[in-house]
Amino acid sequence: MSKIKETNEAATPAAATSIKNFKSSSEVENFYRFIHDNKLREEAKTLVEMVLKKITPPKKRGRKKSTLQ
Repeated sequence: MSKIKETNEAATPAAATSIKNFKSSSEVENFYRFIHDNKLREEAKTLVEMVLKKITPPKKRGRKKSTLQ
């Protein structure tokens, strides 16, 4: 099993747009089939959530400060 290199870099906008195309790729379909055949739903859900959490950009919270004239 290969070692995974963990990075603390911020997510890029390109990564955010690739999330939309994540489920439509053929590799992911094969991954889903493998999971179903081997009954690994809970483990796979944990892995997918962890990956999506790493690549999604943080949400902006709060209000913008208005400038007084």
